Amino acid sequence: MTRLLIRGHLPRAMAMALALCAAFLVAGCQEDTRASKLDSKRASEVADSRLKQAQGDLLATLGQDTPETAAPKTLTWNPPMTREDGTALTPGQIAGYRIYFRLKHRDSFNVIPLSDGSTTRYTLADMPPGAYEFSITTIDVEGLESQRSDPVEVNLI
Repeated sequence: MTRLLIRGHLPRAMAMALALCAAFLVAGCQEDTRASKLDSKRASEVADSRLKQAQGDLLATLGQDTPETAAPKTLTWNPPMTREDGTALTPGQIAGYRIYFRLKHRDSFNVIPLSDGSTTRYTLADMPPGAYEFSITTIDVEGLESQRSDPVEVNLI
C-alpha cells in the first residue's frame, strides 16, 4: 500500500481520511479485469451494434431511410409496344425479359432471365451492396431478343 506523508497541523483522523482517499484514487486507476474478460462474441455484437448505429446516423444525415425501414429497391419497366423495326408488338408476343447487370467497376455483365412476359418489375432485395448498372431486353415468343435498354444506375447500400 502506498504511504501518504502529510505534514502540517492536521488532526490525526483527518490525515487518515486523506490517506484513505488517496489509496482509493490509486486503486480506482488500476485496470478493471472484468472489462478485459469480455468474450469475443460479445465484443463482436457490440461492434456490430455501434456500426449499425453509425450507418443509421449517416443515412439520417443524408435524408435516407435506414436499411431496416427502407423499402427494397425495385426495377420497373413498361413493356414495349413496338419492335425495333417499328411493327406492333402485343403483350401476348412477349415471352420474357433479360436483365443485364454489373457492378460499375466490372467489365462483364451477369444476366437474370425472366420467363414471364407479364412481369414488369424485379426486386433487388437479395443483391449485395454496391453501385450497379442495369439494362433490360425483351424476348419475343420466337426467341428474338431486342437491343438493351439505356442503362440505369442503382446504388444499393
